[in-house]
Amino acid sequence: MASQSFQNFRAGLPPPAECLAILVGCMEVTIFGLGGFANPLEFSRGFGVPMLPASSTTTTASDGKSSGDDQVQKTQQAYITAIAARNLQNGILLLTLGCYVRDRRALGIAVACGLVATVGDALIVQYYGVREAIWGHVFGIVNSAAIGGSLLYWSRTDKLW
Repeated sequence: MASQSFQNFRAGLPPPAECLAILVGCMEVTIFGLGGFANPLEFSRGFGVPMLPASSTTTTASDGKSSGDDQVQKTQQAYITAIAARNLQNGILLLTLGCYVRDRRALGIAVACGLVATVGDALIVQYYGVREAIWGHVFGIVNSAAIGGSLLYWSRTDKLW
């Protein structure tokens, strides 16, 4: 009896690759999306291209316009929040395909296409950022390839799922 109810419970769950893709979508929305909006300075450090902290001697001109330091800070924050917005959009897409549409192939394509942004991020960090932070991006590359590939290779009817 107990094993039958477990089998019924297990039958309602998505396969592991889909669960991992949904987990990646949740992380994209929360940690890499909303986290970037909530604290751009800390997010930039984790990304590997830290923002320059606001100068304590930021001055304004007599006409009320900001100095160059303030403009650089705003530009850096804009780039970081653009990265967070991209991550948020990608996470919502993965969650929509995994939880609402439940299309395994479309989810696999979306996860695999994440390689483009992840490789780009890794190259940006390699050439312009803190080189030690590249390992997080390498981990993302491996995850995109493994999860996206498994979603595209195996189907729900395969015994290995």
